[in-house]
Amino acid sequence: MEFSRLNKWGNELNICIRCGYCYEHCPLYKVSNWEIDTPRGRLLLAYGLLTGEVEPSEYVAEKLFECFYCKNCSKSCSAKVSPADIFTDARADLMESGFDVQGTTVINDEKLCIACGRCVSVCKSEALSMDVENMKVLVDKVKCKGCGVCVAECPVGAMSQREGFGISRKELSAKIESFLRSMNGIPKVIIFCCDWSIYPGLRLSRMELAGAENTSGIIVTVCAGRIDPGLILDVFYQGAWGVMIACCPLDECEHDGNYRAQERCALVGRLLDIVGVASQRLKLEHFATGETQKLKSAVDSFVSEIASLGPI
Repeated sequence: MEFSRLNKWGNELNICIRCGYCYEHCPLYKVSNWEIDTPRGRLLLAYGLLTGEVEPSEYVAEKLFECFYCKNCSKSCSAKVSPADIFTDARADLMESGFDVQGTTVINDEKLCIACGRCVSVCKSEALSMDVENMKVLVDKVKCKGCGVCVAECPVGAMSQREGFGISRKELSAKIESFLRSMNGIPKVIIFCCDWSIYPGLRLSRMELAGAENTSGIIVTVCAGRIDPGLILDVFYQGAWGVMIACCPLDECEHDGNYRAQERCALVGRLLDIVGVASQRLKLEHFATGETQKLKSAVDSFVSEIASLGPI
């Protein structure tokens, strides 16, 4: 099997010293805790494909197609290797050789799709295109970065991603339910944090938020843009007093997910007002990488405000 694209990364794959600094911030490793799901593990697979020590297979292809392109691994790499770029070229070679796998890429259910094009318009990686002749949306799995913005944008639920990564509506709803059931303190607040920006610092400074976590559940999402209006309303339906969404500053999101989150929060805020629920119970805040103290202050302030409003 030829790896014409992956072959150009031979030097970088040799430069990788297998230190494992990429572990800490990888959202896939946080879910499975398996070596194979770390950037280092996938780089070793790519290296094995090049050297012939690893045989191409559906399993290997699936692993190389499992990446959310947060690029936190690149930021923490002391050898300055770019795993995401290597994985993209490995994907292209594998697809060309007939390995049509899913990984973390999006799926379009053509039976549900109404070809409205909203998903195409929000995809910053240009992984989605409209087949005008057949009136259906096509997914380029090599380009898809798995942010899920299109999943939240789809009005009929045609776009989805495979479960098992903690990102589907079903998995997020289950996590919300679990948090709310376990909360002993009041008020009950759910906070969605973007993995791209605030979460690396949050993970290293978790104790700083210990007080807030007595009455709030912090749910890390791959991108704030994947939080759709229905999910926000579901949080309130399950008994939360308030919801905060912590996302990237407006000009810093690679997927424009923060703009999508801002639009959806405005929409849900209007809906809450219509049904007699104070729209102040829903708040969106912007945080740059490492602004953990700012997040803590914002959470404390929001929890205090929600406590004064009382339960719904």
